[in-house]
Amino acid sequence: MAMSRQVVDDLLETKVGTLLDPRFHMSEKGQRILGTLFAGVFAAKLLLRVFSSPAPSEDYVVDPNVGADYKVVSEKEPELEDMPQLNLEMRRTFDAGYTLPIAKRLEQLRAMRKMLVESEGRILAALKEDLNRPQFEAIFYDIKVPLLEIDQTIRSLRQWAAPEYKGFNMLTFPSTQWLQKQPYGCALVIGSWNYPFCLSLIPVMGAIAAGNTVVLKPCNVSSACSRLQADLVREYMDPLVVQVVGTTMKGDRHCTAALLEQRWDKIFFTGSPTVGKVVALGAAKHLTPCTLELGGKNPVFVDKSANIEMAAKRTCWARCMNAGQQCISPDFVLCHRDVVDEFCEAAKSWLDKFFEGDAQKSAHFGRIVGASQVERIKGMLKNHGGKVVCGGEVDEKERYVAPTVVRVGIDSPAMDDETFGPILWVVAVDDMDVAISYMSSKPKPLSLYIFSGNDRVSKRICQNTSSGGVTINGTLFHCGHPDLPFGGVGSSGMGGYHGRSTFDAFTHAKPVMQKSLWWDGGALSDPFFLYAPWTSFKQRLMWFLVDYAA
Repeated sequence: MAMSRQVVDDLLETKVGTLLDPRFHMSEKGQRILGTLFAGVFAAKLLLRVFSSPAPSEDYVVDPNVGADYKVVSEKEPELEDMPQLNLEMRRTFDAGYTLPIAKRLEQLRAMRKMLVESEGRILAALKEDLNRPQFEAIFYDIKVPLLEIDQTIRSLRQWAAPEYKGFNMLTFPSTQWLQKQPYGCALVIGSWNYPFCLSLIPVMGAIAAGNTVVLKPCNVSSACSRLQADLVREYMDPLVVQVVGTTMKGDRHCTAALLEQRWDKIFFTGSPTVGKVVALGAAKHLTPCTLELGGKNPVFVDKSANIEMAAKRTCWARCMNAGQQCISPDFVLCHRDVVDEFCEAAKSWLDKFFEGDAQKSAHFGRIVGASQVERIKGMLKNHGGKVVCGGEVDEKERYVAPTVVRVGIDSPAMDDETFGPILWVVAVDDMDVAISYMSSKPKPLSLYIFSGNDRVSKRICQNTSSGGVTINGTLFHCGHPDLPFGGVGSSGMGGYHGRSTFDAFTHAKPVMQKSLWWDGGALSDPFFLYAPWTSFKQRLMWFLVDYAA
C-alpha cells in the first residue's frame, strides 16, 4: 500500500502539478489529461450512488416495560407539585423509544382525528360557552383546520421522517450524506384561549408526528374549552405520549411558572408578547429552543389604486372573526387620503350587511372572552381622540362590543397597543411611502395586508416593511396555505408552523456523512493532499479543488 501511494504521489507531482502551475499555458494534451481526471471523478460519483450503503432504515430500540413504575403519568391530571415528576416520567418515556416508531406516531394522530370528529358537538358547546363562537367559525377554525393538518401529516409522515439525501460536493467526495430527522425529546406546548383547540392541538399534533412526548398546558381564560381538552385527550390518547395539565387550577400563572422551572427539549407557546418574554426567559435557563407565536398590531395598507369595496369588505370580515380576538386580525388601516372617506363608508355598509343591521342579535358575531377584556376595549373607545364612523356600543353584561370603525390620527393613543377586539382604526396618509415610514418605526407585526391595483406599489410595500407574513389584496389567507410557514418576526414571534413546518418545528435535522472506502490506493477515497506535510504542490491542488467546489 505504501508503494502504491508513492506511485500515485509521483504521478500527480509530475503530471497534474505541472498543469496547476500558474506559469504554465495548458496544452491540448494537458487539457485532455485534466478532462480525463474530471471524467474519472464523475464516473466514480455515479458508481458511488449505485453501490454505496444507504442510510439506515427505521430501527428503533423500544423498552417494552416503559411506564410500569410511573407515579404521575396516568389518566388523572397531575397537580402543581407533580410537575418535576411529570417532566421526569415523560422524558423517560421518550428515552425508552416509546414514541419513535412511525406506527406509534400514526396511531396517535389517528386517535386525535377520531377525537375531533366524534366530539364535534362537545367542542361547539364549549366554544359557545366561552366565546359565543358562531358555528361556522367554530367548525372551520377549531375542527376543520386541525383535521386538515392531521390528514396531511398522516399522508406525508413517512416521507417527512425519512432521511433527506444531499448531493455531491468535491471537498467531501466520495461520500453519501443525508439529514436524519430526529425528535427533540420532551416538548411543552402552551396554548391560547382565542382558538383553544386549533392553537393547542396543531402544535401537539406536530410534536407527536415528529416522535416527541408532549405536555399540553391549555389556557384557562377559555375555561370550558380548557377542561374539555383535558377530558378528551385522556379519553382518546395514550397518556404516555401526551399529558394535559393545569385545567383544574385557577388561572395560568402558577402552573406555567412551575412548568418553566423544568427542563424541556422544545417549547411551543402561543399568546401575548408579554407572556412570550416570560416563556423565553424560562427556556433560556436550560437553552431550550422555542417557537413563539405572539401577536402584534397588524396594519392594512390601502392605496388609492385599490378596489376600495373589496378592501373594506375583506378587512371588515377579518376584523370581526372571533369578535376581533385573533392574532392575525387587521388592527388598523393606513389609507390613502384620496380614498379614506370612500373606504369608511364601504366598511360601514359591509358591517351592516354582514350582521343584518344588528350585530348584538346576530348569530354570526361572537363575544369578548371576559369582563377584564371588555373593560380594556371600552377604555380604548373612550380615549382614541378620533371620530366614530359606526358602532361603538358596549354591553358589559353580555360581553358584547359592537363592530366599530373609528377615524383617528396617526398619533392617537389607540395606535399604541394591540386592540384584540372588533374595532378598526382608520388613519389617512398622504401616500404609501408615509405608511411605510410609519411602520418602520413600530414593532414588527405578525401579519401585514396590502390592497392595491398597482403591482409596483404592492411590491414596494412588501419589500420595505417587515412582518411575519403578508397577504396582498386580501386578509388572513396567507395563514391558510400549508406550504407557507405561519409565524412572526421580532416582537411578533419566532419560528413557524403549518403543514410540513409543524413537523419541522419539533424536529432536529441531524447531518450525517458516510465516507466511502475504495480499493483505489487512496487516489480518490483518501486523497494524499489532506495530510501534512503540506507541500506547495499539495496546497495548489487543494486550492484548485476548493475553487472548483465553489
